[in-house]
Amino acid sequence: MSGTLRAIFQLVTGAALWLHHRLLPRDSYFGWMPYLWLPYLTFFYLNYTDKPFGALRWTLYALAGVVFLALYFRGYHAAHRGSDRGLGGMIAALTLLGCGFMWPDGNGLVFFIYAASFCGSLGSVKKGAQALLLVVLVFLISAAAARLSLWAIFPGLFFSVVLGIGNLYFGEMGRKNRALKLSQEEIRKLAASAERERIARDLHDLLGHTLTLITVKAELAAKLAERDLAGAAREIRDVERISRQALTQVREAVGGYRSGGLIGELVNARVALTAANVRLAEKVEPPKLSPSQDSVLAMVLREAVTNVIRHSGAQHCRIELENRDRQLRLLIEDDGRGGALHEGNGLRGMRERLQTAAGRLEIDSSHGGTRLTVVLPVNPSGPEIGPIMA
Repeated sequence: MSGTLRAIFQLVTGAALWLHHRLLPRDSYFGWMPYLWLPYLTFFYLNYTDKPFGALRWTLYALAGVVFLALYFRGYHAAHRGSDRGLGGMIAALTLLGCGFMWPDGNGLVFFIYAASFCGSLGSVKKGAQALLLVVLVFLISAAAARLSLWAIFPGLFFSVVLGIGNLYFGEMGRKNRALKLSQEEIRKLAASAERERIARDLHDLLGHTLTLITVKAELAAKLAERDLAGAAREIRDVERISRQALTQVREAVGGYRSGGLIGELVNARVALTAANVRLAEKVEPPKLSPSQDSVLAMVLREAVTNVIRHSGAQHCRIELENRDRQLRLLIEDDGRGGALHEGNGLRGMRERLQTAAGRLEIDSSHGGTRLTVVLPVNPSGPEIGPIMA
């Protein structure tokens, strides 16, 4: 691509993103889907009779299109804010717009379909169902007033009911997922607060007595230094021994805080995948592992789950861990995009860590989705793991 074409492409994409951020709320879960529904607006401009549209009618239809687009994108902002009043007003305005253009040929039925589809974004299923019922009733009354036949209004009635009911379901699922995500965030905050309190207690219990003992020994050595050098030397050696023991204990404690191991990563994987709307199927009984194996598998699982959430676009993920022929096999599989993989720092880090533990990494993404298999020899000196339960 030449420099001029690249500059034009960047200008066009930049303008499109600027317009996108003005039309739709930022960081919303709508994505680009609202634009995919707009082509159905063309049915409003179709001429279903043999008579050509006049200038006045084209002018009214053009104004109606502008009003519709303003209401349409305003509805997504109201849904993003959770404003039932704003969303209800937009649905009512679309319904009135449909009533105004039902005569003479029923072109306005398109607006009823859009109004019905927004009902599912109201704050509850009850509110959405009531709004949908009102939209359908007004649709039938306006169609009867315009003396339209059943065959003329059937497509609009069918899609209004189907899309309305379908969006009621998806709207409720979206609300439950958002509530679940908020509750998970709250649980994480509470867990972090509890962990900080635990660390504070552990460090107090671990270092409080030791530091007090070191202080007493140091004071005693200072006093003995003037009259008993041998006794002072003994006290100083005790101080050195106690401080080394304390240093070892602190290192062990900090090492335990850095990672929750494989069990902790399994919990984190469940929370992260659920928050990303990825269904998890797992077949794992947490095994007894050596510290090095536990650390390696935890790191691999964390990196693999991160890749599933960020890059795969998957809807389902499967995690299995089993002991077969004295080998640990960890499987992480998703139904995402798959295709050719570019190994970045994460995958290279996996391979390097596994090589240090005499393990290997196998990746298959050739048939839709990605399958990542980790094979790690069981430590002969370590305990066996139990059977894997479904």
